[in-house]
Amino acid sequence: MSQHGQLRQPGAEEPPDPPAEPPRSFPLGHADGLDPLPELAELRRDEPVVRVRMPGGGTAWLVTRHADVRRVLADPRFSRSRATRGKGPGGRTTALPDSILAADPPDHSRLRRLVAPALTVPRAEAMRRDIARLADELLTRMTEAAGTGEGPGADLVPHFCRPLPLTVICDLLGTPRVDADLLDAWDGSLRSTTAKNAEVTAAVHEMTGYLTRLVAAKRARPADDMLSTLVAARDDGDRLSEGELVSFCLVLFTGGYGTTANRLAGIVHLLLEQPERYALLCREGHRVPGAVEELLRYAQAAMGANVRVATESVRLGDVTVGEGESVIALMASANHDEDVYPDPGVLDLTRSAAGHLAFGHGVHFCVGAQLARVQLQEALSALTRRLPGLRADGPPRWRTGQTTRAPQSLPVTW
Repeated sequence: MSQHGQLRQPGAEEPPDPPAEPPRSFPLGHADGLDPLPELAELRRDEPVVRVRMPGGGTAWLVTRHADVRRVLADPRFSRSRATRGKGPGGRTTALPDSILAADPPDHSRLRRLVAPALTVPRAEAMRRDIARLADELLTRMTEAAGTGEGPGADLVPHFCRPLPLTVICDLLGTPRVDADLLDAWDGSLRSTTAKNAEVTAAVHEMTGYLTRLVAAKRARPADDMLSTLVAARDDGDRLSEGELVSFCLVLFTGGYGTTANRLAGIVHLLLEQPERYALLCREGHRVPGAVEELLRYAQAAMGANVRVATESVRLGDVTVGEGESVIALMASANHDEDVYPDPGVLDLTRSAAGHLAFGHGVHFCVGAQLARVQLQEALSALTRRLPGLRADGPPRWRTGQTTRAPQSLPVTW
C-alpha cells in the first residue's frame, strides 16, 4: 500500500513519493506537566511516522506507535552506534565513543555480557533494605527540619527525590558521598538542551577525569562496591578496557541517578496532583509496585531520546526511511498507544501496565531497570507510610532546557 493508501498491483513499480511537506518542529508539547500530549495522540492516529525538524538543525523521522517504536528499538537495521557517535540530528555531541549506549551488536553484546553480572535482579533486591532505610532517614531529616520552622512544609525535590538516588548511586559505585554535589552539577550539564557543545564537552571531560581516578583507586584497593566488581569482571579472559569502565560508570551515574531522580519527582507530583491517587496507596500499600509501573507508563517525561540511524532503506509504516536517516523512537508516545492500553490518558493505579517501554526495549533495554524500580517502590512506600497526610503546597516549578520533563521544585506540606 502506498502512502496515499492505494493498493499497488503485483510487479508494479513503486510510485514516486509526493513532494515532502516542511517538517514540523520537535520537541512537541510544553515543558510543564506530565499529562498526555494531544499532539502525540493526533500523530498516532494520522501520521505515526512523520518527519520533524530538530532544534539544533537537521531532521529525523518521529515514530509514535507502540508496535513501530518496538520495531525500531529491536531491528538491527536501525543503528544506535551511527546515531550516537559524533553529532546527533540536533547537532549535539551525544555519547562517549566507548559507551555501551553507543554500541551495536556484537560490540554491545560483549559489553552487556561483562557488566550485566554487576546489576542483576538479585543484587538490586539485596539493596532494597538499605534503600528503604535511606528513604526513612531522609524523611526523618526533612520532617525534623520542618519542625523547627513555623509549620510543616518542605521542597521534596532537594530533600528527598534527588538525594535518595544520588546516595544510592554513590554507594553503588563507591564514590564518596561528599562529592555528590559535584556529580549532580555534571549531570545537569549533560542533560541540558541549552548548554553549548563546549560546556557539555567540559562536563564530560571533568567527570571522565574524576571517574578515571576512581577506577584507578578501585583497581589498587578493591572494595565491596559495584565498581570494584566491574574492574574485576572477566569473561573467558576478556575484560572491560579503561575507557569502557569509565564510560559505563558515566552512563550508570546519569541513568541511575539523574533519570531516577526526575522520575521520582514526576510520579510524586502526579500522585499529589489528584489527592485520591496518593490516598489510594496510603490505604492499599500492596499496590505500590503495580502503581509504579502505571506511573512510569503514564508520565510523558522523556521526549527526545532513543535516536537511531537506518543502515539501509527500511519501510516503516507508510513511509520509507532512507539509509543514513535518523529515527526517533518516542517511548512516551508508545506508552499511550490506544491499541495497547484502553483509555491510555487515564492514570489508573490498579491497571496492569505490562509491556510499557519506559525502560526501553531490545538489546538496549535499561540494564539498571530493576534497581530503578526498587528505588521508586521504596520511596513511595516510605512516603505513604510516614506521611499519609502529604499534599501539595503550591504548584511545582518545572525544569527547563532539559531532555526530561520533571519538577525542579515540589513544595509539600503534611
